[in-house]
Amino acid sequence: MRLLLLLCVSTAGFGQVANNRPFRIEELRTPPGYEVSVYANMAGAPRHLGFGPNGVLYVAARNGGNIVAVPERGRTVVALRGLNGPHTLEFRDKDLYIGVNDGVVRFRDAVTEDLVIRSQSERILGVPAGGGHTTRTLGFGPDGRIYVSVGSTCNFCVEADNRRATMLRFDADGSNQVLFAKGLRNTVGFAWHPLTRELWGADHGGDNLGDDEPPEEINIIEEGADYGWPDCIGKKRPANWGPQARTQRCGETREPEFEMQAHSAPLGLSFYTGDMFPAAFKSDALIAFHGSWNRTQPAGYKVSRIRAASGRAIAMEDFLWGFLNLETRTRSGRPVHAIQGPDGAVYVSDDGNGNIYRVVYTGPRINEGGIVNVVDNIYALYGLRLSVDPALFQIFANGIAVEALYVGENQVNFVLPAAIRGEVKVTVKNEKASDEAIINVE
Repeated sequence: MRLLLLLCVSTAGFGQVANNRPFRIEELRTPPGYEVSVYANMAGAPRHLGFGPNGVLYVAARNGGNIVAVPERGRTVVALRGLNGPHTLEFRDKDLYIGVNDGVVRFRDAVTEDLVIRSQSERILGVPAGGGHTTRTLGFGPDGRIYVSVGSTCNFCVEADNRRATMLRFDADGSNQVLFAKGLRNTVGFAWHPLTRELWGADHGGDNLGDDEPPEEINIIEEGADYGWPDCIGKKRPANWGPQARTQRCGETREPEFEMQAHSAPLGLSFYTGDMFPAAFKSDALIAFHGSWNRTQPAGYKVSRIRAASGRAIAMEDFLWGFLNLETRTRSGRPVHAIQGPDGAVYVSDDGNGNIYRVVYTGPRINEGGIVNVVDNIYALYGLRLSVDPALFQIFANGIAVEALYVGENQVNFVLPAAIRGEVKVTVKNEKASDEAIINVE
């Protein structure tokens, strides 16, 4: 009786709390030095993105049942039609693998001159379909095998099929199925950390426990591990969801790597490894929050950056936002997936309005290893777009302004005071933004 009362109170007033409003690009926001534009627009609810070996962006348009190619800004080509809820895609050489509602299908020789795929569909593997979560995310791991997340059928329940609420692993031909990890309610987005090669996944908590329970999670997913759903939330806390709850297992489950706002609905997860953004961005994660539908105060509706270059999740900050207006309780979009393109820009899908965004960096950038001791305490710093107007340029060492001997677009020579030693954070700042790098001074 107490649980039923809690659920009734917690769900009072819940529903679609953020209504749609017209999209306007000028409402979007980024950190200083970044710029966002609409790269393409399409019907069918664009979900996950992937770049082919031809450098072309491909989009899974889930509601339309299509794969759409975007060879250049503003131009779209329907590459495939008639798929069963395509959600993710990935190329292996010229073959295209697509996660659909009931498994994974493959199309051989999918890269064509006119971008239209004419090969026949091959069913690689089947997974449970239907239920509350029908998207199927696939990814090829560093071991060359296919990983597929299969969401639960419910908020809290004991699944009849033990493949639900898990991460499955298969050989590339669909054979040798392994239940890789369990207790994952709905890990829609996952990717491998570029340095540690560990598998990171963004998992959805259940509904109807209140505005701030349970937290959404980032998990480092390991073979054989149990991440607690439906009986344990957050850091091994019991969730007494009903008479079938098995909270005694919580002590043996894995804690999340990072907790996030409940009901913000994290979807796509990727890591940045490109050269366009500041070097400090490398190996950080990008995560798209689709946004809440059942929270009194709407949350999510943005793309965030997770500081993760160390191999651990350190902090999270907004990267692309402005879709949600809390004053009017309206939204202009619902981000799904943010990935790095071959050009180093970040591309973001939005199934709320059909847009694909392109985010570029136009601020100063210090090259990796780009600070060199020339003689005594004089250093040369190399980078891009360091200075447009030298009068607006500043350089700091551990937050202290230092003397610049020469200021150019791609090089700055500066004097490091003799008293500054050890690990030194060098920061350059111009009229657009700032960048920083760490050097060791003996």
